Amino acid sequence: MNVSRSIACWMLALCMCALGWSQTPPLVRKIVIQGNQQVSREAILAAMQVEEGQPFTEAQLTADKRALEELGFFKAVDVRAATVEGENAADVYVDLVEWPVIKEIRVVGNKALSTEEILSVISIEVGQVFNLRNVRVSVAAIQELYTKKNYFARVGTFEPMEDSPGTLNIEILETMVSEVNIKGNTKTKASVIDKIIRTRPGDPFNLEKWREDLSRLFGTGWFEDVRSEQQHGQEINDIELTAVMEETRTGTFGLGLQVDPRSSFAGFIRLADTNFRGTGQSLSVNYLQSTSGGGPSVDLSYANPFWDDRGTAFRASVYSRLIYRFAGTLFGGNEEPDERTRYRERRTGLSLGFSRPIREKTTGFINARVENIKTDLRIDDDNDPNTPPVPVPDGFIQQDGDVFVLTFGGILNRRDVDREPAAGDWFRLDIEPGFSRITEVGGLTSNNSILGDNFFVRTTAEYRRYWSPQPPRGLNLSEPRRVFAFRLKAGTIQGEVPFFEQFFAGGSETVRGYQEDRFWGKHSVLATLEYRHPIQRSFNAVLFADYGGAWGGYGTVNEFSQSDKWNMHFGYGIGFSFTTPLGPIRLDFGVNENGSTRTHFKIGTSF
Repeated sequence: MNVSRSIACWMLALCMCALGWSQTPPLVRKIVIQGNQQVSREAILAAMQVEEGQPFTEAQLTADKRALEELGFFKAVDVRAATVEGENAADVYVDLVEWPVIKEIRVVGNKALSTEEILSVISIEVGQVFNLRNVRVSVAAIQELYTKKNYFARVGTFEPMEDSPGTLNIEILETMVSEVNIKGNTKTKASVIDKIIRTRPGDPFNLEKWREDLSRLFGTGWFEDVRSEQQHGQEINDIELTAVMEETRTGTFGLGLQVDPRSSFAGFIRLADTNFRGTGQSLSVNYLQSTSGGGPSVDLSYANPFWDDRGTAFRASVYSRLIYRFAGTLFGGNEEPDERTRYRERRTGLSLGFSRPIREKTTGFINARVENIKTDLRIDDDNDPNTPPVPVPDGFIQQDGDVFVLTFGGILNRRDVDREPAAGDWFRLDIEPGFSRITEVGGLTSNNSILGDNFFVRTTAEYRRYWSPQPPRGLNLSEPRRVFAFRLKAGTIQGEVPFFEQFFAGGSETVRGYQEDRFWGKHSVLATLEYRHPIQRSFNAVLFADYGGAWGGYGTVNEFSQSDKWNMHFGYGIGFSFTTPLGPIRLDFGVNENGSTRTHFKIGTSF
């Protein structure tokens, strides 16, 4: 009994030893790497857990295969172990198929971006072994580049070609415009809209370019609203675009009484169409007769934004206008000016202008203006037609004659929308060589050197900037926006310049809270900051602050003394802007630096 029990214990011990021996991991006798040409043996071994002379498991071999695949250099990876007969050992075999060395990179399907642009962002270069890890990085970089430039694309094939292993083939699948349609235009001709829309079928779809197309349509003023509709085309990468327009009335006829910002009340007759017969051309006839006297103002204007196929615009105007300087109230007082204090200029002339796009957002222009200026400084106390009016010898400046001015300049326009912009900026530079021939002087003109022929050059620069706390408009162009608007304008004149060609500051268009044209001179700086808050779609409340002035000109006119050095003035207040069938109007209540208040009325927008 005891012998049997002993034999059983020994047998159990032998079984336990055999089981332990069978669970001992085999040792790696050697590692055989096959198929590598460009990637070194050392780099491969560094990525593996299995080492020669060390035990290994099947789990380690699986992990090593995954690690070698993640290196990205190999098209195929196989890691296996072969046992050595009679030993608790094995040889590990690593079979590799390397990706080829890239000798050429070919990009196909790209139309929106150049091959050079795409190659500049990828992480693979000629002369390197193709690496799958760089593919992921490169694909992400290409798509980011397209998104940054407002295009839509995905990357298809990104690998060496089967029939030419040394050639890396990168296939770009861009979203393409298959159709561009218009809808809602009943008056405006389709051929005119086609000149404004620059996105064409067959183009890569660019969201910003399409938004700018809609913005230009909306900015014409021919449409109450412009919106976009998009749908997929027949092909997976195609898109169909539709500009949906809601036309507004562009032809107006007006007869009545208006409040003129310079001459109190005025009767007017106005006939105009900014989209004549749907051609985009504008025609206008204006007749204005002020209650302040001096005769009527007449203006005939014509404009054609499509003068030729290169985007040239043409403008022309023939006019005889009466300008009321220092109008409104008696030089800052509370009395209406009488005939002894009125300063009127009759400007009769012709202006012509051409403009053309230079670059995508830049326009160059040239204008010419020829005018005859006649200053009305006379009074007529008895209203007797048989008694000639008596010239006013003092208080004003009389410089009558002719002036010819050429204007060369350019405009950089990066606003989101031209009508009530909410983002972007705008810059304009004018260089105006001018020639004057003054034939008659009087009043305060003490220096007769202005008589005869004189040359001058006026240079003006203006910058505008717009911000909104709301998200960008996107394709919803007519949605009202809360906007901060800033304007900075500066100018200087070299040469002998007539009084009426100086810079003037003060009033509804410059420094509110002050008399119209209260400051003047050969140099001027103006700055304006506004906050525009929409009450309704066509009604805004405006908070404003103006800072500016003009100096270095004629010393005095009536009670207005001027500075010959830098002299700036501050005004602030609240205003309201309205969009009416006859156009936009502004009503501002300004306060000047002395605490005096003034109401300003303006036909048109601010800036």
